[in-house]
Amino acid sequence: LPGEIVEEYTDPELIHEKFSKLVDVVIDGGIGGTQPSTIIDCTGDEPIVTRQGLGAWETVH
Repeated sequence: LPGEIVEEYTDPELIHEKFSKLVDVVIDGGIGGTQPSTIIDCTGDEPIVTRQGLGAWETVH
């Protein structure tokens, strides 16, 4: 995300402020690092991993 402040994408409160109209849920797991998180699409009948990141979906599902 060139030109962006890293904190905007690692602080759950700032993420919620910036994206609350675009996403249904922001899970606050504390301040994140710079490695991408896992993104799960829950809009269909079955959840689908759309981006595998640090969070292991297998441990949750």
